[in-house]
Amino acid sequence: MMKGQAETNLDDDILSGDRPSYDKAAKKFLSKRRLLARILHHLIPEFRQVSRQDIEEKYIVGDPLVGTVPVEPGLTNHTFPSEIRGAAQEQSDDKEGTITFDVLFYATLPKSGELVKFIINLEAQKAMPTDYPLMKRVMFYGCRLISSQKEREFEKSDYGSICKVYTIWLCFEPPEGYGSGINFYGTTEKRILGDYREKPENYQLMNAIVVYIGDHRTGDNLLNLLRLIFKQELSGIEKRKLLEQEYDMKLTDEMGEELDTMCNLSEGIVEKEQKKTILRLQKAGEKLSTMAAATGWTLERIKTFLKSQNLQPVQ
Repeated sequence: MMKGQAETNLDDDILSGDRPSYDKAAKKFLSKRRLLARILHHLIPEFRQVSRQDIEEKYIVGDPLVGTVPVEPGLTNHTFPSEIRGAAQEQSDDKEGTITFDVLFYATLPKSGELVKFIINLEAQKAMPTDYPLMKRVMFYGCRLISSQKEREFEKSDYGSICKVYTIWLCFEPPEGYGSGINFYGTTEKRILGDYREKPENYQLMNAIVVYIGDHRTGDNLLNLLRLIFKQELSGIEKRKLLEQEYDMKLTDEMGEELDTMCNLSEGIVEKEQKKTILRLQKAGEKLSTMAAATGWTLERIKTFLKSQNLQPVQ
């Protein structure tokens, strides 16, 4: 096998390896009611009035949908959760794309003897995009969750039945130069002339929350919880122990298995990135000591890996 061929094949394997599988597992874990209950209770003002247990057991409706509901106009209604939606549908355009919401579900809360319905969207954003402002995408998703309600939540001109929307974005690599943080975006009223005031429930319909999860602990319990689950390089057993001891969050057996899967996939991704770094440094003519400093691998492990690729270390 030629040197260039070995590098190309392995590099392709790294680029197309476990990342999609990890992303899928992470979104599935995010959709678990026990974790969603904590996110809603911490971030959404209306849900702070009830307990996390009640949110988990009573107020999250049905099973959240993961990566199945399209964002584009004409397609959203066809796969929206069926538990409490109306029978009417949007018109479908088969030529439109199929970008999907990561996690989407209904939630309800008791108010004046009735249940008030919310539409909640949760998005996991690994890194900040470089070709467009993320906030414009956040706003687009929120607007879609409003506009797609026509002929599903309400028909014709029954605009009073529009549900309040929250789109929540978890950003695991904050903008450069910034650490952890939580930003809220909503609609406010500014009176230009006169004394009339509109009821807030009639215009505070589309709300966005962006959560930036940095690499260090903060004074915010939810940020630390999400950092532990999705960013810290620990085993599933270690994470479950910390979740129970520090956050009073006991995982179900299913959640424990999924957490183990995420941790194993994460380890695989790290190792592939390290192999990719070694190949890049090998191609650049760097020595073993440089490779060891960049990856944390021992010299013997690096030699064994290079030998498996029919490559000779630079002397």
